Amino acid sequence: MSSPSIRRSLLIRCGIGTGILAAVLSLSIYLMVRHSLYEEIDNSLRETASILANQMEYEGGAIIFEWEEGIGTNPALSDQSLFQYWNEQSGLTTRSPALRNNDLPKFTGPEGEPDIETIAIPGRLEHARAIGLLIFPYILPGEKAAMNAAGMKFHPEEHPHTLVVARDLTPVLRTLAELTVILCVGTLVTLAIGFYLIDHAIRGSLTPIASLTEQVRSRSGERLDSPIVLPGGIPAELTPLAESFDTLLSRVAAIRSREQDFIRHASHELRTPIASLSATTELALSKDRDASEYRRHLEACAKTSAELAALVQRLSALSRIGSQGDPAKPAPIDLGEILTESLDAFEKRYNDCEIGLSITYPNDNFTSFADPVLTALIINNLADNAASYSPPGSTVSIRLSRSEGRHEISFTNPCADLPDDLERLFEPLFRRDASRTSSAHLGIGLTLSREAAEAMRATLTADIPEKGCIRFTLSLPGA
Repeated sequence: MSSPSIRRSLLIRCGIGTGILAAVLSLSIYLMVRHSLYEEIDNSLRETASILANQMEYEGGAIIFEWEEGIGTNPALSDQSLFQYWNEQSGLTTRSPALRNNDLPKFTGPEGEPDIETIAIPGRLEHARAIGLLIFPYILPGEKAAMNAAGMKFHPEEHPHTLVVARDLTPVLRTLAELTVILCVGTLVTLAIGFYLIDHAIRGSLTPIASLTEQVRSRSGERLDSPIVLPGGIPAELTPLAESFDTLLSRVAAIRSREQDFIRHASHELRTPIASLSATTELALSKDRDASEYRRHLEACAKTSAELAALVQRLSALSRIGSQGDPAKPAPIDLGEILTESLDAFEKRYNDCEIGLSITYPNDNFTSFADPVLTALIINNLADNAASYSPPGSTVSIRLSRSEGRHEISFTNPCADLPDDLERLFEPLFRRDASRTSSAHLGIGLTLSREAAEAMRATLTADIPEKGCIRFTLSLPGA
């Protein structure tokens, strides 16, 4: 299944949008022109109906139509005009010559008001626009005065006529048909030009992405830490992506550097106990000795083996970071007891380094719900970290306290070399300035400690309580 294409998606969506816009615009133009043409015809019908209404007069005792006097001299009147009168009193009807014997549809609006409709022309296939209204005969002032003198009365409202005037719509419909063709062709041409321009614009917009992709694709493993050269004209939306990728490359390069440091330091650390084992064994076998001498050499080998096993265990733990290990097994534990046992193991080291201990341990029950093995591992790492980075003559403060239903153990010690971002202390293989710290540290103790804390829903944080001091706090849930 092929991946979706940004260019194809944009082209289709923009093309559909352009097509809809062009169609709506064409339809609007068509409706506007149609309305204008029909309005012009309707106005013309109203004017014609008004003229024809005035040409129905009462004269000499009869109703006459003056337009009949123009037949024969006005070809337009006899060949093209479509109108018809109906005498509502007598039922007689009078047609224009163009109608011959055909009748127009008879209609008016309510109460005889003018009404305009579209009708079919009788005897023809064409349609017409027609107006129907009720009219009354007109009496000239002279005729009215003569009737009054003769004592005759005539009431126009007693002689109503229905007048229907029609006009052929063929020219208008032909114009609208031609307009429809023009608009359809224009819409298709606009759509084709729009597709071409949109495709050209999309290709131009995607060029920086293609250039950026080519740079990333051609990046060799040896150049991971060098920044990407942003192509000219790169959209602002892509700049954060390129910068984020540069940041990612820098982290990859840093991790690779730390891995190389780890291998170098691990080799160095493994070489020392192995050399010690080899030297002790060769010394023990160099001549015949009594049992006590062999025992002393074997005890030295056992001690070196224990140190070597501890080192291998820590390296193995480092390899499991980020993978799923054995789940923590939390249980009620006496936090004070574990702290005391751990500090007892470090007592000689602290004394040898001339580092004092200040322990604040309230006489209270500190039963926590945590994994005893992981808790001991964390405390041992914090104690080892404080001993490694505290200068001789300084004091390490250890405090056991409560906070919002949790139990906290904090280690505070002087430290001259602190990173700006304390979270980096928990990164795997992170080491402070090697020129001012012990080379015995591989930079995995704090990483393992935080992993262990999170595995049993505890937290391990670092902060600076005062300048030149660092404090690590382990927070465990109370039982």
